[in-house]
Amino acid sequence: MTYSTVSINTPPPYLTLACNEKLPTVLSIAGTDPSGGAGIEADVKTITAHRCYAMTCITALTAQTPVKVYNISNTPKEVVSQILDANLQDMKCDVIKTGMLTAAAIEVLHEKLVQLGDKRPKLVIDPVLVATSGSSLAGKDVASLITEKIAPFADILTPNIPECFMLLGEKRKLNEVQDIFKVAKDLAETTKCSNILVKGGHIPWNDENGKYITDVLYLGAEQKFITFRGNFVNTTHTHGTGCTLASAIASNMARGYTLPQSVYGGIEYVQNAIAIGCDVTKKFVKDNGPINHVYAVEIPLEKMLSDECFTASDVVPEEPIVNGVDKIPGGSFFEYLVNHPKVKPHWDSYVNHEFVQKVADGTLERKKFQFFIEQDYLYLINYARISCIAGSKAPSLEDLEKELVIVECVRNGLSQHEKRLREEFGVEGPNYLQNIQRGPALRAYCRYFNDVARRGNWQELVIALNPCLMGYGYALTKIKGKVTAAEGSLYHEWCETYSSSWCHEAMAEGEKLLNRILETYPPEQLDTLVTIYAEVCELESNFWTAALEYDEL
Repeated sequence: MTYSTVSINTPPPYLTLACNEKLPTVLSIAGTDPSGGAGIEADVKTITAHRCYAMTCITALTAQTPVKVYNISNTPKEVVSQILDANLQDMKCDVIKTGMLTAAAIEVLHEKLVQLGDKRPKLVIDPVLVATSGSSLAGKDVASLITEKIAPFADILTPNIPECFMLLGEKRKLNEVQDIFKVAKDLAETTKCSNILVKGGHIPWNDENGKYITDVLYLGAEQKFITFRGNFVNTTHTHGTGCTLASAIASNMARGYTLPQSVYGGIEYVQNAIAIGCDVTKKFVKDNGPINHVYAVEIPLEKMLSDECFTASDVVPEEPIVNGVDKIPGGSFFEYLVNHPKVKPHWDSYVNHEFVQKVADGTLERKKFQFFIEQDYLYLINYARISCIAGSKAPSLEDLEKELVIVECVRNGLSQHEKRLREEFGVEGPNYLQNIQRGPALRAYCRYFNDVARRGNWQELVIALNPCLMGYGYALTKIKGKVTAAEGSLYHEWCETYSSSWCHEAMAEGEKLLNRILETYPPEQLDTLVTIYAEVCELESNFWTAALEYDEL
């Protein structure tokens, strides 16, 4: 038998600045879902994911999963009353959020709201009457009680379409968004709650870009409608979305955001949780699976292991690095990547792009090329910043030095762009470059870079930076000897830059760096690197397409 003693680390210095942090508090009054996807469990996860403090009052214990509800046992009225009394007496409460309510729970809550008067917390009511799947969860009596007893106290009501119909007492045809506007306004009058969010997940719309969904926020005091247009995710795994949305809105309100801001944040949080998803059910569960409430939550132990003062290696030994080179035919990770089925269509589109051909033959309109230079100028600034972050994550001094060399090359590139804009396009004034606006393609690209930099590791960040380095050179190699733009012209000079010997030397170094990545990245996770490479190649292609399609208004 052996014995060992390990030292527990202190909190990270920066985090200690928030000692005794005043967390916003949210009280959820709802039923349970022991499978974790909806109800109180979803509320607590959501509130916690928003860095708020969650409190609960359980109105009903259920036996349920995404498959079905097996049993419901309502909490006695006196117990609900005791729970609310205790929480509201001893705990701070910024926002109350309600979910599945029994008639008894509604009566109790009404009494408390009246007693609290002007001191009552903000109130978000999710009138849980009809599940996302379409199943009825409550009768007309509960709908009537919500309308009469608690809706007038609410800051916002968040019904889905079927719940709107139950609260209004009638079904309606919804042929256009204006029909939803009418539903929201009528519901505000019926419930005496001035702010209504009509959730539109039940009725996706179609246009030339495909399916989309709309959530409509009606602000009664301002007589204003805000339509939130979101991407339609082709999935049936939406269990608990209503609970989650209302809890996210409540959490944002508790943090002091305005109602429109809170609603926007809640909608994007839910849509992200749906799109990212999670695999937590058994294989036979095909429909109505839960969403990913914790997609943005960090794993504490991962941060602890990378702490400079971590010393408990006896209990958490370092994982040995497994070399993935043997899994790559030919040993060239670059060739593996660009020929991978997930990458190849985007790579081919990128390096055979019409933009390069038009520059090479001098037929690209000058205003389009100026737009490209301006966008690329801003892109290179972001590229340099991301390279600095990559350097900070680099495992060795040699890798750090390589990133510093890249930053120096980028600075030279910026100087060339400044010269082109000044001499070729007559740009003058010290503030011109600072006032260039980023186009949609550049914003999408920068967003991708910044997200990988924030959440990814060194290897993933290097992979994201690599297509820019490799693609320009390969695109110009493909048209070598076919450049017909006048010698000495801006177009010819641009082609010469990316077909020069120094560019090919940099590409060779880039290929070596990819192989180094392969030596240090878990082989079983290589698909992550493949996906990043494919998506960045698509972003590069879109960047050139944006220049081709630019039309100055």
